[in-house]
Amino acid sequence: MNLQPIAIEEIPIGKPLPWQLYDRDGYTLFSRGEKIADREQLETLAADGLLRDVDALPQNEKMAIWNEKMAVWEEHEGAPPGTPFPPPGIKPQMGERVQLRILGRDIQAFYYAQLIGYIKDQSILVTVPLDGSQRVIMTDGERVEVRMLTGNNIHIFQSMILRVCISPFHYMHLEYPAAARTQPLRKSPWVRVALAASVTNTQGSQESAHVINLSSDGAQIHTPRSVGKKNDRLRLTLPIDVDELKTTLTLDALIEHVHPAKPDMLEYGLSFNTPSAEDTLWLKCLIYQRIAEGYLI
Repeated sequence: MNLQPIAIEEIPIGKPLPWQLYDRDGYTLFSRGEKIADREQLETLAADGLLRDVDALPQNEKMAIWNEKMAVWEEHEGAPPGTPFPPPGIKPQMGERVQLRILGRDIQAFYYAQLIGYIKDQSILVTVPLDGSQRVIMTDGERVEVRMLTGNNIHIFQSMILRVCISPFHYMHLEYPAAARTQPLRKSPWVRVALAASVTNTQGSQESAHVINLSSDGAQIHTPRSVGKKNDRLRLTLPIDVDELKTTLTLDALIEHVHPAKPDMLEYGLSFNTPSAEDTLWLKCLIYQRIAEGYLI
């Protein structure tokens, strides 16, 4: 099995699927031949990322995907310089989180390092990332995609590992980029979380919930039992922890959608109903902390 991301635009609506669709954790969402009822259902699922098994595709479709990727790469390589790195007026802070993806390996694997420093037009120094408790094996000459959050923008560029060092600690030199792409953060960015919470419906029934995605405007949650239907109102009780500062938010919300999730779970999309300024501040602090840690959706 070779699971690769698929764009929402490539998935047919109301027609039999030509392949099986999986979620980020490898669970089957739709089998081959199933039909997806509407775009809204698909957009909800796409928030977590959608994957398909490329090894199960016909050979001609595999080749089409490969050619498309090569065309994107060639276009990137031949593109004129864009925004210089770092952008004018922006100075990345030492210790900032850096997200790395090793090109040519598993494209779903993201690793997190810390910025140590940089010498303009020469190299960028970052720590060698950990995968659990183990150092990720990085090799001189490998190409990587780098993402950094600075200010209100995400800066993305491709680079090459110039040298991996183990003394005085594990770090590496990355080739200094000629240019970087700048992607502004959405007005209300979404981040991946794993927070225990509870919801209470209008009848007063309470149910445990697991918050999987969060923004200052809403949330996606999993519950073991039904807590309502679309357009019903709920109250979400959400304990949060931001840099050892703790509080519990009580947020009124509207159910925007509901559909089956992982085995024996239901997924709800919630929009918050005019949270207070204080609650919004807590949410944004948590969200920007998660963005800095590399959990932006």
